[in-house]
Amino acid sequence: MSPVKTPLRNPFTESARAWVVLSTALVVIILLFYPFRYRIEFDPDEGINAIKAMMVLRGYRLYGEIWSDQPPFFTYVLAGWFRLFGLRLTAGRLLVLLFSAGMIALATNYLRKNWGAAAAICGGVTILLLPFFLRLSVSMMIGLPAIALAVASFYALSEWHDRPTMGTLVASSVLLGLSILTKGLSVILAPIWFIGILLKVVRDPGQRKGHQRWSQPLAWSGTLALMGIASVVLLIGPENIGQLLDVHVAAGQNEYLRTLPSLDSFLAESLAVFALALLGCAWAVVQRKWTALYLAAWLTLGYIVLRANQPSWYHHQLFLTIPAAILGAVAAGSAIEALRRLPSERPGLLRLIASIGSLAVFLVFLAGRGPGTVDGLDGRLPNFTGPRPDEAAERELLAAIYRYADETNWIFTDRPIFAFAAEIPVPPNLAVISQKRMLTGGLTEEEIAATLQAFSPEMILIGRFDLPSVREYMRIRNFQRIDQTLKYRLYFRPP
Repeated sequence: MSPVKTPLRNPFTESARAWVVLSTALVVIILLFYPFRYRIEFDPDEGINAIKAMMVLRGYRLYGEIWSDQPPFFTYVLAGWFRLFGLRLTAGRLLVLLFSAGMIALATNYLRKNWGAAAAICGGVTILLLPFFLRLSVSMMIGLPAIALAVASFYALSEWHDRPTMGTLVASSVLLGLSILTKGLSVILAPIWFIGILLKVVRDPGQRKGHQRWSQPLAWSGTLALMGIASVVLLIGPENIGQLLDVHVAAGQNEYLRTLPSLDSFLAESLAVFALALLGCAWAVVQRKWTALYLAAWLTLGYIVLRANQPSWYHHQLFLTIPAAILGAVAAGSAIEALRRLPSERPGLLRLIASIGSLAVFLVFLAGRGPGTVDGLDGRLPNFTGPRPDEAAERELLAAIYRYADETNWIFTDRPIFAFAAEIPVPPNLAVISQKRMLTGGLTEEEIAATLQAFSPEMILIGRFDLPSVREYMRIRNFQRIDQTLKYRLYFRPP
């Protein structure tokens, strides 16, 4: 009699409700109700990322001709995306939305596999309600893609803990490497991951067998190191490493930047999430599901580094609130499961108190964040009805740029999103004109003047900074203002 074959487990089918439905819900909510399609710009960083990708497409070399203080991965991915779908704002934002949806898919699937459907649903909802999450899910900025890749690396690492295969561990290393190459802050996760891998190898009897037990940790660290070396040699150039470091180091010493709002002020709205994350750590320890401690270490070390690294910006908070939301879902989901089994099981008093407390904190978070998130949505289907009236000045400005676009070879601007929208190139070394670069001396008036002299841009758009070198350039060449907006100043040099 032949043995009965057990059908192979299909993880996609088993987890469909968690990682397909919730991630699809995010995409549907944003596509229908979050106003992004006609928005010119959510943040100046959008314009910087968009124009860098456009200039790469035009053949200019990142870190050579194009100055950049961020790692290269997202710029090259965005450039390739634009090559496929055209230089459109909506295309770039949909790319970031795919990163966001993938992150929710993996986070909820991790929760479902380890703590059940209730935890997966709580995790998806918590992430959706985080401050600025919907906005950053459609902003061409590097933070959310970097976090999504870090979550993907964590997911692969948790899979390795369940089934220790070389391929899964190397995949985790590659994904973490891509996260670091998107935003350098992710590098703090490398020692956390590596320590966890070593502990698994040392403590797991199955891993201790044989003389090759160190092959997997060595493969993980070797892959990450090889990615870093190859990126420096092939994409960045050893001589350009200073671009990635100098401005950020100088920013921490700048008097003005150190007076900007602190990290804690941005995190104040997420206190319930962090309280829930602390409870989630306790649930994980009690249930001996140790992979959750990766998230706890991510949250702890991330806070220490960001707290010490001034200035902080609003988008930094997601680096902390995303792992906190996943941990919080552990507490909420475990509490729901414990309370659901009350008729048939009698938990201890401490477990009952923990369950009620976890659920209460989760409800406090929902009550605090739910109404504000709903208010940010527009039931009139804004992405299908047209531009909003509050961006009339931006539309007027774009119309003025379009009128003279055929006569413009180069445009100088501190709001590069408009140059991108009109597909007019900027002087490559001035593609990144940020507050941090200006205040730390990474860009000087002398460099701006020399660049204007070399490229002779026919159009000037000023929206953020007052630059004497630009005023002098326009005065000598008799530029004329061609817009009527209050927020911007657009000038053109008549032929």
